[in-house]
Amino acid sequence: MRVWRWVAVGMACLLAGLILAACGGGETTTEPPATPAGKADLANFEGVHSGEGGINLTINRIKGKQPVEGFTMRIIGPFMKAGEEGLPQIDPAIEASGELAGRQIEFISGPLLRDDKWVVNFDGKVYEPPHEVFEELKSKFEDAQDEEGNSGNAMACVEASDGFSVSDLVHDISYEGKGETFDGTPVETFGGDLDPVAAIDEVIQLVEASPGCKAQLEAVGLPPVSELETVQRDLSKSLTEPPRVTLGLDKEGVLRYLNIPANVKLPQHEELEIVVAMSLNQVNKVTRMPITHGYTPYPQLLKQFGLNNEDVEQADAGEIYVGILEVLSDRLFGREGS
Repeated sequence: MRVWRWVAVGMACLLAGLILAACGGGETTTEPPATPAGKADLANFEGVHSGEGGINLTINRIKGKQPVEGFTMRIIGPFMKAGEEGLPQIDPAIEASGELAGRQIEFISGPLLRDDKWVVNFDGKVYEPPHEVFEELKSKFEDAQDEEGNSGNAMACVEASDGFSVSDLVHDISYEGKGETFDGTPVETFGGDLDPVAAIDEVIQLVEASPGCKAQLEAVGLPPVSELETVQRDLSKSLTEPPRVTLGLDKEGVLRYLNIPANVKLPQHEELEIVVAMSLNQVNKVTRMPITHGYTPYPQLLKQFGLNNEDVEQADAGEIYVGILEVLSDRLFGREGS
């Protein structure tokens, strides 16, 4: 079985875990829950308007206890105005390096999206659209955020996950003690066994419920439902043990970190080690985005995405957003030309 299939499964499990833990639960109760599972089900992002978020993916292929190839992908950076009117402001660094499925990968990028301008660092060059183009794009994306299920709505998958909870896909949840985040915030830590079959079921439900979510997930490499169902059948036989999920919740129940390791048996006595992790720091302490400028002509950026000015003018927010996700995903995972 190709490594790529297991990468897709790992990412699907991460996505499902994040969505279900942070967005499907978190309902207010009059009394705090008495069980670890009840507390974990209250994981949420309520009241988080700014901070520093991070997602990390590490993949190592092992043969005879010796590493054959390794790959790391990281998205990390500050954000502001999440959950407020208009578009959030973000400044993430997007990086990938290593070897994956026989391909050497080195990629660094990052968009700076402010209220007054957008600047894109892409593959070593910095671009800035003219003000009139920025205003047109911003208007398109603001309109898309008001349309549930629109593929240009960055919250399409979050909206589709309403009603899910952590205990839907994490079993035998236990309290594991107290700890703190990277920025020193105290947290309670909970652990449980991830049910990847249930996680894939949740992803299938999301894509079937929301055309917008389906388009976004397929753009970043999620296999079609028929292939996901095949992977689902094979997965229980290939996992060396159920992945152990670790959640860190602060006193408000905000999900501050999430860690999911998984080991998968491959043919020819090989093993795939996957670790996906999420972190959230400096909650509501980020008050401004950096100021910078782009110096490379904007049309050159459009060429990187196979577009020109006329394409952007005629496209809706969903077409633009899905196209960007496809190109970024191809660069991050070394799929150009494959």
